[in-house]
Amino acid sequence: MAQAPTAAARPTPPTRDPHTPGYVTAKDLPDGANAPAKEDGNFILGPTHNPAPEMTAQEGVPQGSVFTFTMESADSRIYPGIAREANTFGQTDPTDPARMVVTTSHPAPYTRQVAVYVPSNTSPARPRRSLSGRTDPTGRCSRPWTI
Repeated sequence: MAQAPTAAARPTPPTRDPHTPGYVTAKDLPDGANAPAKEDGNFILGPTHNPAPEMTAQEGVPQGSVFTFTMESADSRIYPGIAREANTFGQTDPTDPARMVVTTSHPAPYTRQVAVYVPSNTSPARPRRSLSGRTDPTGRCSRPWTI
């Protein structure tokens, strides 16, 4: 019986110190703490932190719907796609440690799952602006959000 090929070990990506000169000043928060809701600033969260209370569903608050679809970059006239060579990373710019130099990217189409949250009180007569995000590097959609 043939065995499935094993994936090559992925090298550790480069890590940049957020306290490097040229970065916005950041405040380290203790593990488990969230950034203060009524304070402006750049905060570094620890490895674990509690979800923000406003992200918890509340009784009596209208709940919208999440619509998912597949986006093909080849269908875009603006951004047809980009890929990076496997197991490669950018390098820190020696003249500016806040910049990464990436020379291993090239044009390539991609397919991505997208999730869009639509508030329940939305109607065609009163359209709303929305912004959705995807941050999961595995290709799964992150928790949907709307601004």
